[in-house]
Amino acid sequence: MRTFIFAFIFSAVCPAAFLSAGDAPPAGVLKSTAPGGAAAGLTDMALIPGGEFVMGSAEEEGSVNEHPSHKVFLSPYYMDKYEVTAARYKSFAAAAGKEVRRQPFPDKENCPVVYVHWYEASAFCEYYGKRLPTEAEWEMAARGGSDGKYCFGSDAGGLGEYAWYWSNSGKKIHPVGQKKPNDYGLYDMHGNVLEWTADWSGAGYYAVSPGKNPAGPEKGEDKVVRGGSAYATADMCRSAHRMKSSPYTPYSGKGFRCAAPAVPAAAVSMAGSTEAAAAQR
Repeated sequence: MRTFIFAFIFSAVCPAAFLSAGDAPPAGVLKSTAPGGAAAGLTDMALIPGGEFVMGSAEEEGSVNEHPSHKVFLSPYYMDKYEVTAARYKSFAAAAGKEVRRQPFPDKENCPVVYVHWYEASAFCEYYGKRLPTEAEWEMAARGGSDGKYCFGSDAGGLGEYAWYWSNSGKKIHPVGQKKPNDYGLYDMHGNVLEWTADWSGAGYYAVSPGKNPAGPEKGEDKVVRGGSAYATADMCRSAHRMKSSPYTPYSGKGFRCAAPAVPAAAVSMAGSTEAAAAQR
């Protein structure tokens, strides 16, 4: 069964048909006054305090690519509270002159956008002054301060309260934010769709990873994806579980969320004031 699930998630089905981007952004979509604008969208992000945590899994747990477990220190950063939705991506596409691949649930704009390859996800983040999270940032954020297998501990029996996965999803993606958030205020970190990270995947990287702000190997063929999905078992939704995928290949069960460097509150306030003043001219 697990082999079937794995194959289902990474099936190479990718429809050739495209939807044209909407003429106007949907209500509630955060915009910056210009691509890369300061503090763009920070109001819809959670501040992750940084600090030290143990990344990966102990030798007796998880798979070999999660070993060895190792201590990592991260500087504070911001993380999107929600997976990027189809509505938000269409707003970006309209503004940036991009196309949007046909979504599996076109009537549910608040579902995570899928069929987006790594370079498209990265372009979305950069347009709004953000970036994809590093793998280490993603795992710290997913753990939500917990050292268990999940953000709430290690008993998979509680996963249904926090995630859409194989046992409760009906084998379909759901709108974001319907389950409980973790202690950092992040939703759907354990399921719904897999998520791109910034890092290249490298065999044995954990054994040589820097102890502070690791960013993955300098080059590679595949990118690391994290998070489990609506098509994944509970084991595949663990905080430490990791997979890899070609950055050129979009899939039906894979989306993303953005991260951003932490900036002082005063800087965010100043940026907001500057944008407001510009809008009044």
